[in-house]
Amino acid sequence: MRFLSCVQKARRKFESKRAVNKGIQAYAARYQKYSFSGTQCRDERQYEAVITRWYHTIEKGLAYENFRPGFGKSNLSALMASMENYIKAGYNTDTFFFQTALSTIEQYIQKNRRYGAETSELEKKINEMNLAEIKLLGGGGTISFTPHTAECVQQLGYKEFVKSRHSMRHFSDNPLDIEQVKKAVTLAQCTPSACNRQGWKSRIIEDKILLANLLENQNGNEGFGQEFDKLLLITADIRCFNRERELFQAFIDGGMYAQSILNALNYYHIASVPLSASLTEVQESNVRKLLNLHEAEVLIMFVGIGNYPDGVCLTTKSERRPAEIIVL
Repeated sequence: MRFLSCVQKARRKFESKRAVNKGIQAYAARYQKYSFSGTQCRDERQYEAVITRWYHTIEKGLAYENFRPGFGKSNLSALMASMENYIKAGYNTDTFFFQTALSTIEQYIQKNRRYGAETSELEKKINEMNLAEIKLLGGGGTISFTPHTAECVQQLGYKEFVKSRHSMRHFSDNPLDIEQVKKAVTLAQCTPSACNRQGWKSRIIEDKILLANLLENQNGNEGFGQEFDKLLLITADIRCFNRERELFQAFIDGGMYAQSILNALNYYHIASVPLSASLTEVQESNVRKLLNLHEAEVLIMFVGIGNYPDGVCLTTKSERRPAEIIVL
């Protein structure tokens, strides 16, 4: 009986490992087939993602407090190449995202002109696209807004509250109250999760040297990261999930929690900007060593936080694509 039990246990272990490997291989095959690389695209949806990615980097530069005339030449080059390839492929240039890219470039040209920067080469490339009409349907670029007070935010209805959150890339020098940050993290604990397992964790980094070292290993904070008063790192713990059926559940639950964190920070009048935790192998290794992360923790998102600056704020417009609703 003991021998039979050992055989059955070994078989279950083998079957479990095989199921995980099949799941990983199947996803890897789909990812390889459908993901894009650089500016190389195979269908319109990929082009939309690539063009949106590059025009948004220009929006971010336009929103910086310390504007650098002529910034983003390599990103502009990638954006223009993607748009030119999109046109050559015969796709419709009246689409929302393509027109949003054009309006972002138009705002880039206008702002650089005000600073005396040369834009004739960029304007020439736009003209060479031979567009019958530039409709500028999307509203790319930046917007100005005055942050609500904490009291006002907490009285907003859901629709107004959701629309009131903006990603900030300029912060006040005034230190952020750590107790308010803790309140936001506590509120985010109300996030639903698979079987209520709550397999996430937030780290609040106050130490400025540690914060700077972490930002050196993150790929999206150049030009404004030095203004963060504090930094959050959100992780999810693989130990909370079923091996056979929940291969990606840590990222699903962790992503839901990350959105709750952003909403809770907004509720407590804390300025924030989400930052990608999609790092290179070396960067992730450095982050893990700096924070002594458990091997079971996967990185979900960084969030730069601080107090709002006084007066009117400038941020990216980040225009939303039309909702894709499928009713069956």
